[in-house]
Amino acid sequence: MEETHAPVVAQDLLENGAAMAPYDAANAATWDACAAHKTCDSCLNASYACHFCASDFQCHAIGSVHGCITGISTCHHLQDCERADPQYVGYGPPPSVVIAVLCLVVTLTCCICGISSICSVFCRQRKPPSRRAELTAALAANKRSRDKKKMPTLRYITLISQEDEDRMQAQAQPLLLDNIREDEVGMFDEVDHASLERLRSRYERDERQFSWRSFGVRTLWLTSLVTTTVLALMFYPRIPDYNVCNREFEWESILHSLMSLEPKIEYQVLVSVINENRFGFVLESGRADIYHNTTLVGKWELEKEWEAAAGAISDVIAGIHIEPGYSEALSLWSAFSKNELIFRINASVTGSITWGTHKVRSTSLALLALAAVGGTARLKLA
Repeated sequence: MEETHAPVVAQDLLENGAAMAPYDAANAATWDACAAHKTCDSCLNASYACHFCASDFQCHAIGSVHGCITGISTCHHLQDCERADPQYVGYGPPPSVVIAVLCLVVTLTCCICGISSICSVFCRQRKPPSRRAELTAALAANKRSRDKKKMPTLRYITLISQEDEDRMQAQAQPLLLDNIREDEVGMFDEVDHASLERLRSRYERDERQFSWRSFGVRTLWLTSLVTTTVLALMFYPRIPDYNVCNREFEWESILHSLMSLEPKIEYQVLVSVINENRFGFVLESGRADIYHNTTLVGKWELEKEWEAAAGAISDVIAGIHIEPGYSEALSLWSAFSKNELIFRINASVTGSITWGTHKVRSTSLALLALAAVGGTARLKLA
């Protein structure tokens, strides 16, 4: 019996294997067909058996061991990420910079005031006495001389003869004249003392007015310093920051397409510019040449006028045209596979600085930037 049934079992296995072969071939064809789609849109539109995985940005067959459990249901494009209106972020430097600058200004002000006070003390010691001080000293000396004249004098009583009395009476008339002259001199002394007192009061008043004037000048100087510092912090120009949005699989697919006999691609990137200045910038024209090492491999040109709004994040989609030679395309792919691909960008732009809706100044800029491509493009000014 076993010998009778053995050929039957073997025949069944052969028949089942022949029946499964078309199914496996269909599965393999489906997986190959899904992997052939490089974009999210083409993957979702290809077949219900394909889905796009966010983990590696590749199209896989549903259930494939190389794919994911749940794929992306909606594809997103650069146009979806582009801001319709600029996003407000504010002006000015960060608070740490403001605090540091204010501390520096306060420290410098204290140092300058301290040095000026020390210098004024030394200068005051070397300076000759003022007119008011001289008048004060003269008034004090005049007062001492007047007090000395008013002091009573001791007269010694002596015995005198008759002849001496007659002589004294004969001299009485001149003595009366001398007394009158002394009274006149005393009157002039009183007048001179009053004049000196008035002069001293006037000089003292003038010096007091000068001190108030000096205080006003110092206050005005300090106010001007603080105002200048605040305006400098508000309007000092800062280099805008920017970000370039793209993905690794896009660069890989783009550079892989350069392996054709006639490498030529058109690619779009989303550039976000963060402008924290109080002035906007309208880009009227722009052009950039893209180099790999020293070889020109691509270019960019502004299609329409674009504005980087003040205190906001503004987006723009830039179209890049890459057309290297075949040998240079091989060099690009080799550098990308080693994560060493760097583009040098020479750009020149022309635009106008704006304040609100008014154009303040037209200017032209020449920029040199480096773009390192390894997963995500990173640009920085060289």
